[in-house]
Amino acid sequence: MRYTKRLFVILPLLAVAVLVGYGLSRTQPVGAQQDPKQARIEALEQKLKDVTAEAMKNGEFTINKYGERVFAGKTAEEVRRVEKEVYNEILELTARPAEDRAKTVEAITAWNDRFLYTVEGQPVQHPVYGGRPGAVQGFKKLAAETYYSEDYLFTVDVQTNKVLEVYMRPKEVGEPAAFEDMTPRYNQAQLEAMARKLVDAQNLGVDLDSLQLERGQKVGTYFFRWTGEKTSEGQRPFIQVGLTQGGQLIGYTNAGFFEGL
Repeated sequence: MRYTKRLFVILPLLAVAVLVGYGLSRTQPVGAQQDPKQARIEALEQKLKDVTAEAMKNGEFTINKYGERVFAGKTAEEVRRVEKEVYNEILELTARPAEDRAKTVEAITAWNDRFLYTVEGQPVQHPVYGGRPGAVQGFKKLAAETYYSEDYLFTVDVQTNKVLEVYMRPKEVGEPAAFEDMTPRYNQAQLEAMARKLVDAQNLGVDLDSLQLERGQKVGTYFFRWTGEKTSEGQRPFIQVGLTQGGQLIGYTNAGFFEGL
């Protein structure tokens, strides 16, 4: 059974240790020098390149558990600080207006109220803008935006504010562990019924019985994946739901079934 457990770094510039040799790619569209926003982005990118270059020349290093030479000590702290500063400002410069994003946060919050808080004691999630991935599990979706919360990552179609994907996100070093209810309340058949109910409530216009169903289980978690026929691009769209044996939602993905949104 193949199940989706995609690793996604919430803040891609915020590594625990910056690998030596790290560099930024820069784009310079025609007329960029006349665009104040693009000029600011390029200045921020250059700032991080300069800080990284200085750190590589005169900084502290160590070898991590993978045998890679990485920044250490005060050098790592300073590079991380600048990375965070640069990332946050570029993220804001390239984002939709704040009032538009606020509407998307409202939509995520409403989705969570309806579908996410299925077990007692699950913490309320507070979504924060995280960027524009341009795809969902490899299926192109230019109108998609990501938002992350205390325990989850969300991908939303901002044209409709429909949630396309939700899953428990990998945590940065130092973050508290995510809440997980592993109480053995439900068997596989009961969880599958819950998964089907969640998918049906998304109103995607998809008949799950017409798709190929795969079931998977791993350490108290259950995954249900409905896969369609190959597209003209050779991809097979799928819908997947993951639940703990306690009934907590740990993942929902609509990868490619976008027509019904």
